[in-house]
Amino acid sequence: KQACCLQGELALAVQPGWQGFTLSLPARAGGLGQWPAQWLTGLGAPWNTLQLGGQIRVVTSGLQLQTVAGRTRLQGGIDLELLDARSRVSPVDPLGSYRLTLRSDANSGESAALTLDTQAGALRLSGTGQWTGARLRFRGEARAAEGQEAGLANLLNIIGRRQGALSVISIG
Repeated sequence: KQACCLQGELALAVQPGWQGFTLSLPARAGGLGQWPAQWLTGLGAPWNTLQLGGQIRVVTSGLQLQTVAGRTRLQGGIDLELLDARSRVSPVDPLGSYRLTLRSDANSGESAALTLDTQAGALRLSGTGQWTGARLRFRGEARAAEGQEAGLANLLNIIGRRQGALSVISIG
């Protein structure tokens, strides 16, 4: 247990199975916990370049990840919220607050939808994607809110490929 970060006890169930396992995380209305965004720096690029500040909050309505014979199934969903984000490469402080949502396909669990939304802030992020097995595809965009273009220009150049005022984010 980490008193700094977890909201109470974490009940994570791991069930081994034939040629795989099942990992279950129960629903948590108040969230699982909150961690400093600085921890992302340890993941390497682009996080070490961005040097984010703020808090990452994890919320779930219940999540089950199952692997069997190399195939992955997901049931439920999880939200990652970046609250009061800031970056050393931008004078705009804070940049904003954002939510990345992962929700399983209700029918098969073979794929999951990924959505990125801006909750508030000068840096406007949005995007959608699909996670199927080990493959992730995501298309999004970043832009500056009106009047914030000059302060966010450098950050937008780092985030993705520029197309005029937009920075295009593409994975997979």
